[in-house]
Amino acid sequence: MTIQSSLDYQTKFFTDFAKAWADHSTFRLYQGIDTTAENLRLELSDAPGYILAYDKSAQRELAEFLAGDLIKFLREHIPFFEVTDDGRVFFGDWYHRREFGQLSVFARTINQVTPEQQVILPQLEAFAADPDNYLDHQVDALQKKLYQEVNRLHAKLESAQAEPVAAPQPSSGNTLRGLFKNFIDPGDDTEDAAPSTAQPQVPTNTAALQSQFAAAKAEADAQFDTQKRELQVSAAITRYEYAAVMNTYSSVEQFENVLANLPTDFMHALDAKGGRANA
Repeated sequence: MTIQSSLDYQTKFFTDFAKAWADHSTFRLYQGIDTTAENLRLELSDAPGYILAYDKSAQRELAEFLAGDLIKFLREHIPFFEVTDDGRVFFGDWYHRREFGQLSVFARTINQVTPEQQVILPQLEAFAADPDNYLDHQVDALQKKLYQEVNRLHAKLESAQAEPVAAPQPSSGNTLRGLFKNFIDPGDDTEDAAPSTAQPQVPTNTAALQSQFAAAKAEADAQFDTQKRELQVSAAITRYEYAAVMNTYSSVEQFENVLANLPTDFMHALDAKGGRANA
C-alpha cells in the first residue's frame, strides 16, 4: 500500500465512522471498531482509543452510547439476567442473587473478573452432572480437607499408644541376693516368687499428642460447622440458577454457547435491522 492509498483509506474510514456517529448507527460504529482491531491487531477494547486519538472523554461517550443497545439486547436475549444501566449483570432477581459479571461494551462480552463470578459456571456444570448429590460431594470434600491434620494426629496418637513398653529389669543387687539365697536355702523362694507390682509405662509423648489432637479437632469442628452452612446456602443459590438456565435452554452447555456467541448474535440482530440509525 502506497502512502497515498494509505491516506485515502484512513480518510474514507474516518469519514465513514463520523457518518455512523452522526447517524447514531450502532451497527456501523461496531463495524468500524471491528475493522480497526483486525487491521491493527488490537484488542477490541483498545480499538476505540486509536480511532478517537486516545481521548478518554470521547471513549466514555462512545461506550455510553453503544451500551444502550447492548444492554437492551442482553435483557431480551438471556431473560433471566438482570442488567443494570451501568452494565452490571446479575443472575436472576431472587434473594442472594449473584453478580454474574460486567458488560464489556466494545468487546460485547460479559467479563467475570472476581473469584466469586468465575466459579458460577463451574458450579453450574458440577450441579448439572449430579444434581441430587451436588451438596453431599461438596460437604465430603470440605470434611476431607479440614480433618486432614486431625486424622494425621489421630493415627500418630494410636501408634504411640500401641507401642510396647519394656518390662522393668531387676537390679544387679537383687540378682546377687537371689543367688546367695538359693545357695543357702533353695526351698525358700517365697519372697522372689511374689508377683510384680510394676505398672505399665505410658510413652512420654502421648499426652502431648492427645493435647494436639484435641485442639486440632476442636478447630476443625468449628470451621466445618461454619463452612458447611455456607455450602448449603451456596448450593441453594446454584439450584435456583440451574433451574433458570434449564427453563430457557436445554443444558448448561447450550447456555455457555450462548454466552460465547454473544458478540456474533448481537451483530446479527443489529444487521437484521438493516444497520439503520439507532440499530
